[in-house]
Amino acid sequence: MAQNHWYERARRWNQVNTVETDPRDCDLGLWRKYWRDHGIQGTIINAAGTVAYYPSQNPYQRRSRYLAQRDYFGDFVRAAREEGLAVVARIDSNQADESLYAQFPEWFCADIHGQPIRQTPGRYYTCINGEYYTKHLCDVVLEIIDRYQPDAFADNTLTGPRGIICYCENCKRKFFEATGRALPAAANFDDPTFRVWLKWNQDCRVERYRQMNELSVKHGGEDCVYMGMFKDAYSKGVLELVMDEVEYAPYNKAVMIDGQIRTHAFGFDVNALHGLATHETFGDETLVIESVATYALAPNMGRKAAAAPGETESWMRSAIIGGICPSTHFIGGVQEDRRTLQNGASVFAWHKKNEAYLFHRTPVSNVALVRSFRNACYYGQNDSLRKVDNCMYGMLEALKRGRIPYFPIDARQIAQKAQKARVMLLPEIAVLTDAELQSLEAYVRAGGSVVYTGATGMLDEWGYPRRRFPLDALFGISRLELQPMDPQMQRGALDGLDDYVMHNYIRIAQPRHAIFHGFEETPILSLHGIYYHVKSENLKELAHIVPPFPTYPPELSYMQDDKRASSIPAILAGETGYGGRVVYFAADYDRKLGETRFGDYARLLQNAILWALGDAKPPFSVYGKGELDCKLFFQAQEKRYVMQILNHSGLGKWPGSVEEYFPVGPESIVVRLGAVPISRVHAQNLDIDLPFQSADGEIRFSLPNIVDQELIVLS
Repeated sequence: MAQNHWYERARRWNQVNTVETDPRDCDLGLWRKYWRDHGIQGTIINAAGTVAYYPSQNPYQRRSRYLAQRDYFGDFVRAAREEGLAVVARIDSNQADESLYAQFPEWFCADIHGQPIRQTPGRYYTCINGEYYTKHLCDVVLEIIDRYQPDAFADNTLTGPRGIICYCENCKRKFFEATGRALPAAANFDDPTFRVWLKWNQDCRVERYRQMNELSVKHGGEDCVYMGMFKDAYSKGVLELVMDEVEYAPYNKAVMIDGQIRTHAFGFDVNALHGLATHETFGDETLVIESVATYALAPNMGRKAAAAPGETESWMRSAIIGGICPSTHFIGGVQEDRRTLQNGASVFAWHKKNEAYLFHRTPVSNVALVRSFRNACYYGQNDSLRKVDNCMYGMLEALKRGRIPYFPIDARQIAQKAQKARVMLLPEIAVLTDAELQSLEAYVRAGGSVVYTGATGMLDEWGYPRRRFPLDALFGISRLELQPMDPQMQRGALDGLDDYVMHNYIRIAQPRHAIFHGFEETPILSLHGIYYHVKSENLKELAHIVPPFPTYPPELSYMQDDKRASSIPAILAGETGYGGRVVYFAADYDRKLGETRFGDYARLLQNAILWALGDAKPPFSVYGKGELDCKLFFQAQEKRYVMQILNHSGLGKWPGSVEEYFPVGPESIVVRLGAVPISRVHAQNLDIDLPFQSADGEIRFSLPNIVDQELIVLS
């Protein structure tokens, strides 16, 4: 395939987040050597915004105090060009210092009293609707294009402080013109105007993104896109929500995502989720670049100290399996801790060797994992980690442990992606629009299966309770609650010995059902969570809630005879009547798994997904020990399949906790390809052909062992 565009030929990246002293201290020979040693094909380097690293002629663009007579950005660009690299000019646009504020206060965000909103001492947030963006930033971009002709731009914070209400005159006027309302007085979800503002605020940022792309492409060439920086999780809540990728999708051939920060809330597999989701939104062929920190992230962010090599490498591998280009991120052109320069080295080498198998490919899966930006915004509100993300992380954990491939979609994509899915998973997507519910109904009536949980479908597009619940009605479910509960998710069985409200269980009513495979020796399973009071005349009640009982003193920790179960179903399941199956978890096992990683919860959700698939089955099964992330892809041009397996066995969930890998194997693998002829199965890492058997549309083989990862080519 011809590679005439930078985003087709540059597959390995690094980013040097320049610091102000770099023009004085940085030796570009260091980076030339780094690019050569690691096969780097593209680099991202700071140009302007907060600080300019070239002699800008724009009187309002602050230059580095250490620039002197040097054109540091220009030197960096020339060095990269001589090494054959694509060059992306980075701009940090959402803040400026008080000297610029003194000249143009109308360019900046204002609080309700008209005072500037500070980001850090002496630095103020710029307003997305002011001339800082509509004029000044445009002038800076045009100057950079004229002088340096970068391949593209990357704006770290084009979207600015997304959750801060700006009361500048521009915002007051624009909001009134668009909505007929005055700006909300505070970030308060009880105020309907605030909910309207959230959508309007996002729309303003999408429009600015479109305009910057239009400007950059017009003057820099059709490939000179202007990329924003997309975050990888919704967990910070509405005041720091990620950019709504679906709204930005029409404007880029390449995108950047931010993978610098990892927390205890999720493991490495979340990075693969974000890569897969970005491709589902932007397209399989879109180049996705990620900023992967080479510096320490635990116990606190240490910008100048090296991260544990396994942490960086595991994060990069998870990026690659999700279709993201490997990229390393450095703070400053000078690295005293030289270990940072080796972080990711083995991954870059592996990627270069196997590049042919990592692009121009489509994930093979029949399970759709549904996400929703609106749900994170209007249901998650200021507690999106507990209300939304943990449900998603729990379902993701179940899929990974069950080695069940999936493809993530936004709720707005349900109709578009319906034909690919045999099962749709909705981990408490409380907010669903009328159009999304109609798409779900059409999918079910066409024979699709659904696994959904908790408050899914209880709220309308603005996050207000519905009077009726169309998704429940489709399956014959009725519920007593008319709005989502306020989950007390931080309260556990031992939070207070006299407060045992979360010390509850479920009692299995249908022990022979496939959902309880592996639980043959117990009639009860722990819940320690919340549940919805529902009933159904159409579906089977597979388990019931056991009311809470004391945890302490131990002499009183028992179920009373008349409270060993209740009539409240915890899990409902059955046939849809249209050829598919449905499972509804009234108990929040997805959230509890996301919080605890408890194995029973994972098995329960896995079993539900596999039962919902019915005769369809996943496209592959992997049998053996270890915690593995497994995915299958099809390369149409080469007519071959590629299976990637990451070994997460022994990897901690906390950043920086990876010190060694625990090899596993053998693994018995079954790949279901139907009538596709396969003549060779080759393990790239082991560099051996694997003996296989082919019968009844299945390819069966054994993988002897796996250390960190394996890539298997079926051709």
